[in-house]
Amino acid sequence: MMLSTEKERLNYSETGKGEVLCLLHGFLENKSMWNPFLKILSSHYKVLAIDLPGHGDSLLPEKELTMQTMAKAVDDILTSKGISNIKFIGHSMGGYVALEYANIFPDKVAGILLLNSTPEADTSERKELRAHGINVAKKNYKALISMSVANLFSHELRPKLKKEIEHTQNEALKTSRESYISCQKAMSLRSDHCDLWEKSSFKKTFILGSQDTLLNADYLIKKFEKNKVESVVLEGGHMLHLENKELLLEHLAEF
Repeated sequence: MMLSTEKERLNYSETGKGEVLCLLHGFLENKSMWNPFLKILSSHYKVLAIDLPGHGDSLLPEKELTMQTMAKAVDDILTSKGISNIKFIGHSMGGYVALEYANIFPDKVAGILLLNSTPEADTSERKELRAHGINVAKKNYKALISMSVANLFSHELRPKLKKEIEHTQNEALKTSRESYISCQKAMSLRSDHCDLWEKSSFKKTFILGSQDTLLNADYLIKKFEKNKVESVVLEGGHMLHLENKELLLEHLAEF
């Protein structure tokens, strides 16, 4: 399905009935990442899976891309459907967008599940890595994507997941270099939402990978253990939807 206006074109799918669950993919992904989970999730929820701006079949907006503009694009779809009470599952960057949505529209959010994601802003080291990625993207985008995607998977599981890694690399290359650069800048400049994550009354859940090289699961769980945040750690890296699909599906359905 497509929401088209003079300013944006946003692609999404809708399945199931009942309470609304909005699925937000990560950086260099698209809504197809959720396909293996839709049958089960749509038996519990009305599920909206969205291509975020600059990904999948959603256009990159002409104005500067930020977490706020992405969150408002999500709201444009939800508002067009008359939806004002939502649970979110956000993978990596999708979690950042969900948190920004809760920051802008707090009364609309019933719950957020952060999958391989964090409410913390980028560290200075992470910002430097993003800037380096932007520079490399300008020179050899294909090689950058190939290396970056492989590094998201647990080192121990990579030999077993060669097909999944190759598929993820091919899907990532569908995202334009321009979108890559815009999203890296947006993530680098995103706000810290730890205070929101600590104090909000909506349902809050972490699902983290024990071998995630981008996020320290033990650190995040300990930091928010007093804030009624349900936390689950699964074997795998930053791509749990491919590395530990069966067990992840059980926890997503419970959410």
